[in-house]
Amino acid sequence: MSVENEQYVLIMERLKADFPDLAAQLDQELKLGRAVSGQKLRREERYERATRLEEAHLPALGKTDVAVVPYSGEERVELIREALLTLAETMYASRQAALKLTTERGMEQEIRFGDPEEENPSFIHLREETDRARVVLETVRDLLFESIDEMQSEGAR
Repeated sequence: MSVENEQYVLIMERLKADFPDLAAQLDQELKLGRAVSGQKLRREERYERATRLEEAHLPALGKTDVAVVPYSGEERVELIREALLTLAETMYASRQAALKLTTERGMEQEIRFGDPEEENPSFIHLREETDRARVVLETVRDLLFESIDEMQSEGAR
């Protein structure tokens, strides 16, 4: 198994355990494959598709036609990296914007959810959530760049 496939399996196992919804969404995206114009298909892919189309008595794939091809191991890992980084960046930016808004307008920085008359309404403290989101973003960045460095050093061996 290639390094990228091993990484993919490990990352997806961890995501399925910790974030099953995110893992399911990524898994679905990865199974769908990526759209590529006929012109950008690699020679082997173009030949395989041409053969299958000919066997099915269909017209040849043109340069402007779009084909769906599976993600390579490296592309799958990169897609997961991008998704995790985007999620962490969005999580931090949204909390940071809410904190800034409440600070500028002198509003309360504790957000309560549910009926205020309930015994146990849920709530979050924006400053704490923003700090936690910043730590998560830094951790994700560190892990992703560490993984890239590890892959490059293993490839050099």
